[in-house]
Amino acid sequence: MYRYVMLSLLIVITGTLVVGAVGSCPICRSLPGDAGWPTVADWDNLNHTVGGRLIATIPEASVCHTEPYHNHNATACAALKPLWDFPQAHFAPPAEFGSGWFQNGSCDPFTPALKLCELGNYVSYAINVTGVDDVVAGISFSKKKNIRLVIKNTGHDVLGKSTGKGGLSLWTFNMKSTEIIPSYSSSYYKGPAIKLGAGTMAEEAYVVADSAGYRLVGGSCPTVGISGGYSQGGGHSPLSGIYGLSADNVLEWEVVTANGDHLVATPKKNADLYWALSGGGGGSFGVVLSMTTRLYADGEVGGAVLAFNDTSVGNAAFWDAVSAFHAALPPILAGGTTISYGMTYHSFTTYSVTAPSSSEGEVADVFSSFLADLDQRGMPYTFSTHTSPTYLTHFARDFGPLPYGTFTVSQLVTSRLIPRSVVLDPARNDAVTQILRNATASGDNYVLCQSLDVDNSTQAQARGVRTRPVAHNAVLPAWRDAASHCLIIAAWDWTVPRSVMAEREAVLVGKITPALEAATPGSGTYLNEANFAQVGWQAQFYGANYPRLLRVKAEHDPDGVFYAATAVGSEAWVADGSGRLCRAAA
Repeated sequence: MYRYVMLSLLIVITGTLVVGAVGSCPICRSLPGDAGWPTVADWDNLNHTVGGRLIATIPEASVCHTEPYHNHNATACAALKPLWDFPQAHFAPPAEFGSGWFQNGSCDPFTPALKLCELGNYVSYAINVTGVDDVVAGISFSKKKNIRLVIKNTGHDVLGKSTGKGGLSLWTFNMKSTEIIPSYSSSYYKGPAIKLGAGTMAEEAYVVADSAGYRLVGGSCPTVGISGGYSQGGGHSPLSGIYGLSADNVLEWEVVTANGDHLVATPKKNADLYWALSGGGGGSFGVVLSMTTRLYADGEVGGAVLAFNDTSVGNAAFWDAVSAFHAALPPILAGGTTISYGMTYHSFTTYSVTAPSSSEGEVADVFSSFLADLDQRGMPYTFSTHTSPTYLTHFARDFGPLPYGTFTVSQLVTSRLIPRSVVLDPARNDAVTQILRNATASGDNYVLCQSLDVDNSTQAQARGVRTRPVAHNAVLPAWRDAASHCLIIAAWDWTVPRSVMAEREAVLVGKITPALEAATPGSGTYLNEANFAQVGWQAQFYGANYPRLLRVKAEHDPDGVFYAATAVGSEAWVADGSGRLCRAAA
């Protein structure tokens, strides 16, 4: 539910929610209630400029509260509650985002109806972006009125990048154009490609590609916008074992920069911007309107399901088997197979094995050595193989039901890229396993991993398994050495006080993260699936690329128009206790 509302009414309502507002400061962004906050006439003029597509925020969960929006509806609230942990509750409304931490209890379906529904960290307004002019108007307004500017695509966001208190959001979700280009031709690529509007979600793109006999690199979550922060941050995929990361496949970025320039960035034109957008993270260099990426001929995909647990062998033996699985990964992955799997303290299961162009027998052969190891250990397991005629049918089987899938979005996470050199070293591999075991022992956390080999070295390319990246890009170098990307996840519990979740967050960032870093020195962390309080995020998320990324940021956005937490250049800003964004002290 969202509404195109009478802006003057909403300005009155949102204004009443600000208590003790202070005057605007030239080094800080304005908030509602400040003397410099835009007037009713200012917002009306912006609304006219963007063709009536300016939307004042009314939180979705306002139907669960009596004040101040006066639209309490017990039936609607009851329907919203079971969806709140899932992306479909957050991607279509213009201001919603999937993070219990950043929602901060200001307006959710689980607090009492008599509690005031406040905007909190929500943006104040969003522009339903339909093209270049809307973006230019939003950028111009935010600069003139000193308003925080936010970019939101689908709102899959554990780091708080898709929102901001008092912000004006450029909401790109409805830019869903798709264009198959059968014969893209350039000096750096000749072949089929697809141009995707910024808001096109993975499932939508897969359906379009499938209908034309193709497949493309995209996320395992069906509702993630491919052209948004996913690809801009690197973008791992079930198909990455043979095609690389999503950023490795981008041919063109259509982008509006901070000064309002509408550009196309390729490896040959605006090459610095192309490099930065291809792996250097979203929300910092410009507003992406579309992305053109490689397509691949579709075909059969092999898969498998493997599961084992500690029921009959005990917990220590179970975790020894987990360690053995990680040690077995490099040869399994070298042929292009990827594995998505999860662990609790007591159990291990794969939820997807993706082996393009492989038969059931070939998939079984890939796992045969590890299964023999399990047999030798006396570890009971279940293992089965299957094939699908196309990637879409494989994806629907493993990540469905489509169109939404089953991934949740309300969670706290930390993560780490586990290098191949670590899993091949018994002592270091066991150290990582022990960290994962300890992390899950309380029952508060579970582990999800994506195992893949995206090494693009000359030696790796000589094997002829993986497609080369379109061009050099800003993907975190640690990806090239990784055997697995593992997340430790604390599902958000709406039944406990926020203080309990704060304690779980403290464990993630204060204990588990440092332990993983110590066990994997020189590696890094995937910037899209990380902890928002990561210490030293510049090195962990961007590695050796960070100095160059800062230079690109300074060239294209010298005034810091674009800000997102942990994005390139964000250390130039701090949020004070009220959520006001201010320039950091020199």
